[in-house]
Amino acid sequence: MEYNQRVLELESQTELLERIQLLTRFSSNLVIVNGEAGAGKTWLSHRYLEAWAEDKNQALLGCHGAQEDTVRRETILRQLFPSSMYSSSDSLHDSVERILQGEACNVVIVIDDAHRLSRAMLSELWLLVLAAYHAPRQSISVVMFGQSSSIGQHLARLSHGQELKPIELDVDSLAASEARRFFESLVLRYLDDTVEKKVRSSFKKTRPLPGEIMALGEQKMEKRVVIQSLVGSPVKIAIAIAVLVLLLILGYGWLLNKPDTSTVPEPILLPEQTVIPTLQEREGSLQTPSSQSGTSDGLVEVDKLSDDSMALPPAITDQTASVGQEQETEQRVVITSEVVDALLDQPEKTDAPVVAAASPEVQLEKVSAPKNNETQVESVEQLQTAITFSFARESLKALPARSYTLQIAAMTSIEDVQKLLNSYDFDKTIRVYPTLRDDKEWYIVTYDQYATIQAARDAVDSLPSNVKKLGPWAKSMSQVHREIERWKQ
Repeated sequence: MEYNQRVLELESQTELLERIQLLTRFSSNLVIVNGEAGAGKTWLSHRYLEAWAEDKNQALLGCHGAQEDTVRRETILRQLFPSSMYSSSDSLHDSVERILQGEACNVVIVIDDAHRLSRAMLSELWLLVLAAYHAPRQSISVVMFGQSSSIGQHLARLSHGQELKPIELDVDSLAASEARRFFESLVLRYLDDTVEKKVRSSFKKTRPLPGEIMALGEQKMEKRVVIQSLVGSPVKIAIAIAVLVLLLILGYGWLLNKPDTSTVPEPILLPEQTVIPTLQEREGSLQTPSSQSGTSDGLVEVDKLSDDSMALPPAITDQTASVGQEQETEQRVVITSEVVDALLDQPEKTDAPVVAAASPEVQLEKVSAPKNNETQVESVEQLQTAITFSFARESLKALPARSYTLQIAAMTSIEDVQKLLNSYDFDKTIRVYPTLRDDKEWYIVTYDQYATIQAARDAVDSLPSNVKKLGPWAKSMSQVHREIERWKQ
């Protein structure tokens, strides 16, 4: 409701949108919309897709200076053909021709800030429109919003001697009555009374461009917030200064009282002892000190060491565990606590090996490695991918056709969809619906609902980083409804 209240179509803007709709409805055309910064080109591009091109398969590309042509091709193709395979290194014409294979289509591609496109990309778009113009049952139109007239000059050279020509339109400044209506409806009514007088005076000096008029309210509000944050409350400022001074005093005192660790003697290192010593370890531990010619400060004599051989060892468990399964069978020895006690009670200088002291209680067990590892892994995986979701076709059809959603993924297996839902924590509503493409079943995963395409695009930035890696993109609900109807057919 809030969005609908802030939508204002002026007469000049409505006439421009009607001309664009007429040029792209019945045949393929390339339309260039020129306008200076602040003329409202971005708003017009979004409004055209929302209200004037509902029956078309849509793609929106916002150009940036750091974008490469491969990224721009992928953005367009992913919105038009989300379930098809393509290569972003191929030209748009080759990819679309390979995907459609002569099938009918009704496509519109809207490009914002088109003056940032490379000449190679402009040539690809012109070739795509030209091929669809001569193909039966195909309608592909491109509408480019930009600031420079160099786009039209380059495309005029490409279309020289051809029947189809690019069409150029201009976004004019608002009339005086339209500018005042725009200011009162979208700026003045949302301002506080304290700044209304200043903003009215600034409006008289502002050019009649939507961008500059909207900036009046935003700049005044930003200045007021900055001033309040800088001034603040005197009591809060005094408390902050007192805390800062206290922290400085405590830090300086800690540096003065920091102990000097340069004269601290090194700790005495005692020989390491094992809980259950064997005969070989005990002989080694006795021979090492005896080879020394005396004791020095900081070392402990061997004769003064306490004998802890009578200490009980840790409890022995009778459960067997396998380490590695490369062989079919393995043997392991299970020694009870009585045998360990008997070993500890023997004289220290005996030459008999440890195994010789083993009593008949020593048992040899054969541990067989499982032979059906692959079968077990598959059965566990099947248990983990139990289907717990249901299709949301009716709930999606109940949503307004003019709204938008984010497509997270498109898969051909229900198990893959369940794995995706199990792997990510989504904080918004996830809806899954089936569709058909070339007589093949596809399952589309969508995320939340948005009133405008711009709101859907902005929501991508607030998604978790692991969800962003899936490549979510804005998708019109009207296109979702058409794909749901394919499943019924």
